[in-house]
Amino acid sequence: MEEPIPHSSFFIPPSSFLLPHSSLLIHLNIVGFRAAVAALEDTALRGRPYAIAGGRGSRTVVWDVSPEALKANIRPGMALAAAERIMRDLAVIPPNQAAYQKANSVIEDVVARYAPVWQNDGGGNLYLDITGTRRLFGPPADCLCRVVNEIRERVGLWAAGAAATNKLVSKVASRTIRPFGLVEVPAGDEAAFLAHQDIALLPGMGPLLMRTAAATGFREIGEIAALGAGEALALFGKKGLLLRNAARGIDNSPVTAGRGNRTIKRRADFAEDVIEETIILGALASLVEHGGLEMRNEKLGMSLVRLDAIYSDGVEVQGLEKPKRPLVTDSEIMGAVYGIYKKTVKRRIRMRSICLGFEDLTPLGYQPDLFEPETEIKEYKLQEAIDKIQNRYGVGKISRGIAGYQTVNNKYQIANYN
Repeated sequence: MEEPIPHSSFFIPPSSFLLPHSSLLIHLNIVGFRAAVAALEDTALRGRPYAIAGGRGSRTVVWDVSPEALKANIRPGMALAAAERIMRDLAVIPPNQAAYQKANSVIEDVVARYAPVWQNDGGGNLYLDITGTRRLFGPPADCLCRVVNEIRERVGLWAAGAAATNKLVSKVASRTIRPFGLVEVPAGDEAAFLAHQDIALLPGMGPLLMRTAAATGFREIGEIAALGAGEALALFGKKGLLLRNAARGIDNSPVTAGRGNRTIKRRADFAEDVIEETIILGALASLVEHGGLEMRNEKLGMSLVRLDAIYSDGVEVQGLEKPKRPLVTDSEIMGAVYGIYKKTVKRRIRMRSICLGFEDLTPLGYQPDLFEPETEIKEYKLQEAIDKIQNRYGVGKISRGIAGYQTVNNKYQIANYN
């Protein structure tokens, strides 16, 4: 077993003092989590190029890859057929959810010992809120070192770890040192740390925004941070100010307790109680479009969908479905929602409101236009094109026929809450 990481491996900027009452967060990033777990389960894989994929069909997509495959330019999200053309002797390993869960459980047991609040986004990405733990575990550098070493000792996986005052900065910092290493960004140094980092490291910089940045010649995060409000809006649209704030190291999002608890909820309140199925299904389709767009923009897939319906007499019914794999596109989500609706909504009584819950959201692990395997590529391309239009011009500018008709005729009001 390799020696634990010494403290000298930390990068700590010169002005390394912490302001009183500053939040202290750690981001852990285990690169190639699925592939790394596979090598733990089968030591014969070590040093070999291999990929994790959910099948061998013509439309199968690579979920994860080993470092050796990555060096050959095989990437997560690539079509497996294309990967095998690049490397004919590429080993293809099926997913092992039980092994991933086992490793996850041990990792969670480790981080729970050091952080009062922690968040596991899956795929080897975790946030720890260590605010107020200095007396127990020392400065952030010491605590981070302890966590990374204990994960290495108990699980056998190396993590890149970064300590900072918020989630965004810690995530960017861990990306700068992947696949493993340790870094601390002291309070007050967030913007200076980000200024000269590659613009591609900034969360939210998807393919469309990257093309905009390339057209302007921007290469470093600090160039976005220096934009005025009008310039940011003109270049990046309605996301411009949020993007500029992120480039300045501003992020107030909290670490949410536990694992996989990010949810998106959308509710439709009818202007008048309705019984017509066409109107109800139109409302459901609109809820799917609103929630699905937000989910994909955050590069998430949904592993549980929940439907709540309230009748005019106040009676509430609920149904849910847990698919075998994460749902991503509106069409597959709507298929699951329609199935729940048919099983749940059986009373011939007028309805007052309906609510959809997108639950057990997990990172896709790659760009949102490269979805899970064993689905129609045409549907993904269509969804990608629709999302681009919705993001640019607003939700509802392009819509499914049934949802669009009901929205135009103002049959209900969309509400959202998390």
